[in-house]
Amino acid sequence: MSTWNRGSLTVETALLMPVVLLVWMGTVSLCLFIHDRAYLTAAAYEAAVTGSWEAVSRYGSPKGRAREKAGILLQGPLYGAGKIRMSVEEKGDVLSVSMEGGYHSYGGLRWGFHVTGSRKLCRPVSFIRGVQRAREENGQIGGGQSWR
Repeated sequence: MSTWNRGSLTVETALLMPVVLLVWMGTVSLCLFIHDRAYLTAAAYEAAVTGSWEAVSRYGSPKGRAREKAGILLQGPLYGAGKIRMSVEEKGDVLSVSMEGGYHSYGGLRWGFHVTGSRKLCRPVSFIRGVQRAREENGQIGGGQSWR
């Protein structure tokens, strides 16, 4: 049978507590990084969607509207993400919003991220005309049956 030495629990706790705190702080830091990355991914996609709808407007600029919306969303709740660079590109019929930056954590840890949200430009007139053409062709091929 072993006997407890006086103060051994205190010494063991003093040796183990820094490791426990380091693991706990690392876990919290990782969770905050994942939160920021998920928030920025959603913000990039939302900015791309907002900009894609601006293609309908005669006077609007999809890139300008996406940049404006992303600027508003970047003022949101970010925990440690800093120096975020944003770029908006319009390639053909696709509007793409990219954000990249870094996350600074405890102990000098630095994690980088690059997120992209893209969306096809909304052109409802050409879409509706395509649907009407498909209905007409379906009516001719299907013996005049309607989907209604």
